[in-house]
Amino acid sequence: MSATVFDDKDLSRLEHLLNPLSAAGSTMRPDEVQGFFAALTSGPDEIQTSFWWSEVLGDAPDFASEADKVELLALLEKLYRATGDALAAGEPLDLILYAEEESDEADYWPWCNAYLYALDSVPTDWFDKADDEGFEELLLPVMALGGMFEEDDGDDLVDFSPEELDDFKEQLPDAVQSVFSYWHAKANAPSTVRREGDKVGRNDPCPCGSGKKYKACCGKDD
Repeated sequence: MSATVFDDKDLSRLEHLLNPLSAAGSTMRPDEVQGFFAALTSGPDEIQTSFWWSEVLGDAPDFASEADKVELLALLEKLYRATGDALAAGEPLDLILYAEEESDEADYWPWCNAYLYALDSVPTDWFDKADDEGFEELLLPVMALGGMFEEDDGDDLVDFSPEELDDFKEQLPDAVQSVFSYWHAKANAPSTVRREGDKVGRNDPCPCGSGKKYKACCGKDD
């Protein structure tokens, strides 16, 4: 099955439909949607369209037409599949980023903040389920660029230098891919089967009650 491709034409239509809504309220912009979807498609929870549809729209007003609503849903579903397919294929995401206000620099904060918002929204607490300090290290670029260490009073929990932040920006696609791989490996890890009761010796009576030795009964094919 071929991977879903979300191309520039799709992005242009998504921006046309979504940006007017996001400008008026809490509806996500396309960059935020991709960050949000990157987390949803990476984690341990099975996420349904009904979950992310309401989160993406936020307090959006009614659509101008039912056709606009249907097209927007189709585009979002395509972006969701494309995001998950790229991560599953081990391909770094082609990040949707916009310029910072009054700057030509790419603004990573909305993308990463939406990724972190997904972690607060899904049923499973990633950090509790992982129970692994190494997992938190994987998320460091997302957390640093998404404002997790910032405080409202300006006294940040951790201060990063401009050079460190630039490094996090370069590391971000690989970090997102590593988080996806972490949960995929965890979901597919072989489970340990524990034997109940004492081990039966080959010369012991067979536990089936036949009266024969185990090696001549249920254990003869071992």
